[in-house]
This record gives sequence, C-alpha cells and structure tokens, in this order.
Amino acid sequence: MALFHVTLRNIKNPHFSKGVEVQAPSREQAGVLASREGFAVALVKPLASKVRTEESGRNFSQKELIKLFRGLASMLKANITTADALLYYSQGLPEPELRAALHNIRERVESGQPVHLAFAKERKFDGTIITIIEAGADSGQLGQAFASLARRIKTEMTFRGKLRTALLVPGLVILFQIALFIWSQTSVVSKVEATIKEIHQEPDPISKVIFSFSHVVQWTWPFFISGLVALALGLFRSSEFRQGVLRLLMNRWVLLRRLVMGLRQSSWVGTLQMLYANGINLARASVLAAKVTEGTELYAGLMRASSSYEATGIPFAEAIRRNTDLDPQVIHMIGIGEKSASLPQQLELLRDIYEEDTAAHMADFTEVINFITLAIAVFLIGLVFSGAMLPIFLMGPKMMNSGS
Repeated sequence: MALFHVTLRNIKNPHFSKGVEVQAPSREQAGVLASREGFAVALVKPLASKVRTEESGRNFSQKELIKLFRGLASMLKANITTADALLYYSQGLPEPELRAALHNIRERVESGQPVHLAFAKERKFDGTIITIIEAGADSGQLGQAFASLARRIKTEMTFRGKLRTALLVPGLVILFQIALFIWSQTSVVSKVEATIKEIHQEPDPISKVIFSFSHVVQWTWPFFISGLVALALGLFRSSEFRQGVLRLLMNRWVLLRRLVMGLRQSSWVGTLQMLYANGINLARASVLAAKVTEGTELYAGLMRASSSYEATGIPFAEAIRRNTDLDPQVIHMIGIGEKSASLPQQLELLRDIYEEDTAAHMADFTEVINFITLAIAVFLIGLVFSGAMLPIFLMGPKMMNSGS
C-alpha cells in the first residue's frame, strides 16, 4: 500500500491548511481516508513507497485473514448481506483487535461507504487485498473475491512454511555441529596433545597431521565465526546482498533455480488470475501482480511488460516474451488464453500446474538438504572422533611401554 501526503484546506478559512500522511492503494482512496469534517482535500502527493513500521506491525496474521475471508465468503454465498456477515463473524471472536476492526468496518458499510473503503480505513490490510475487494464488489462477486483471497494467502503461507522448515532445522543442526567441531579442536584435541607431551612421547605421523590441523583451526576459528556472522547480518539486513547470493546459488544449482522460479511464477500467476478473474482489467492486474515479485530480477521485466502492453497495445503474451525470462509454458498458455478469450481459465490452469510443480521441487529440495545435513554431520563427527580419540588409540602402545 502506497504512502501519501494529503493537504487539507479549511473550508471556512481557506488560508488555514494542514497535512496528513495516510496509506492507501490510490490517490482517490488516500483523499477519502484523510478527509476531516470542515476540511476539503487540496492536494494528494505520493511519498516514498515504503510502509511505516508502526503500521505494518499492526497487520493481522495470515492465519486470521484466511479464516476471516473464508468465513465471509461462505456467508455471502448463502445470500447473507455483507454487514450481517461481518457482524456474525465478529461475534465470539477471541481476538479483540480483529473483533473491533470488523465492528468498525460493519459500521462504515451500514453508513453507505463502499466495502473496500471500509476495509482500507482500518489500515491493516495491504493494497492487493483492498484492490481485490473493490473489484469483487464492483463486479458483484464479492464472495468469490473473498474466497480467492483466502486461497491465495493459504497457498503462500503453505509454501513459506515448507521453505522455512526445509532451511531452518538443517541450518540449526549444522551450526550446532560447527560449534561442536570448533570446541573439540580447540579444547579436546589440545588436551590430548598436551598429555602426550607430558609423558615425553613423540606423536606418530597421523597424530602430527591431526594436531597440525587443530592448530590451524585454533588460529582461524575467530575469523571463520566473524565471517559467518557478517554473512548472516548481510543476508538479514540487505535485500540486494540476499538476492545476489541467491542468484549465485541459482546459477550453480539447477534444483534451487527451479524451486525459486517456480515459487515466483506461481505467486505471480496466482495473483494475476485472482485479480483478472475478479473484474480488474489486464493492464491494471498485471501491474498489481508484478508487485508480488518486487525485490527480485523478475519485477523490472514484469513492470516493463505491463507498460509495453498498455502503451503499445501488443498482445500481453508478446509483451511478456520480450521483457521477461518467464518459462515458455507461461507465455504460451497466456497467448492461448488471449486468442481464445479464455485467459482466466488458462491462468487458473497455469496456477495449478506451478503449484504442483513447486510442491514437487520443494520435496526434492528438502530431501537434498537433509542429505547434505547428514553428510556434514557424519564428516564433522568423524573429525571430532579422529581428533579426540585417534591419537590416544595410536599412542596407547607407546604409553604402555613408557609406563613399563
């Protein structure tokens, strides 16, 4: 949702004005949200396209939104009015913040405000949600719009959860193994080496290699940990650095590239289908759908394709082919949809195909990550064992002879 600075001018005293910052999907809605009694909107100026921290943190969770939109969709399908659906759903809700928001939305709807503005004034729903609600209300398919939103949020949450599980647990295991390895090399192996020196025995060639490796680890581990922390901070704080690392890995790992591109294209196609099927024209829908890829290399190409399609009138599939690196399958099926006037159906088919393919790639990716984690675990445990126990086993006979 964009950020706007709205200048309000006093109706009775035109020389007096004040400024208000609001978030809204468009200039018109920003003017409505900033309106105050006794003031007229004089100017609406867009600000930097960033979400204020204090507001973004108040957004409802995805789980709450899924249940909300599913519930509203089912009641509207049963021919219950929007105001009554909001009332019935809010009754008995355990979350007081959501209950209060739905109460406010219902009051605005009953007072005659459009339903999308009633939702927008809460400032807890992003611009895509508000736009889809507006399109659903304008086309008389508000229930379908709510159902589409619930499905899209559910799909995104599912894939995000699978990806987090595939990376988080193995990452923590590997970090623990690295810590155990460093501890064994800096503490256990050094004690074994000191014990051998105390009994005035010369270590065998294998033990010498182990002790030399331990000396290297003892000297370099602070630099390694510092580099690891710097890498983690860079990935967490810099989206450009994160995208750069991801591009590097994608260029060298085919499975990762298929997974990432599948997630991005699935999200874009699903959002485009949801918008276009709910009455938003293709030019506007393509611009909004492109925003789900913002921060990736796909975003610039998709925005160029949208501008080219709207400015020149060339087929949308051709605009995508010229400006993006989307899969040929996507371009081909969008072209079929344009020629046969079945674009919503083709987009829905594409969405289902990519969701299935991405789920398969996710399963393969999880298996590979688990295998890599197991291999690293075996390797590090082998190093810990060899560093701590092998010198003792090899020096055992010499130590016994020395004792005798």
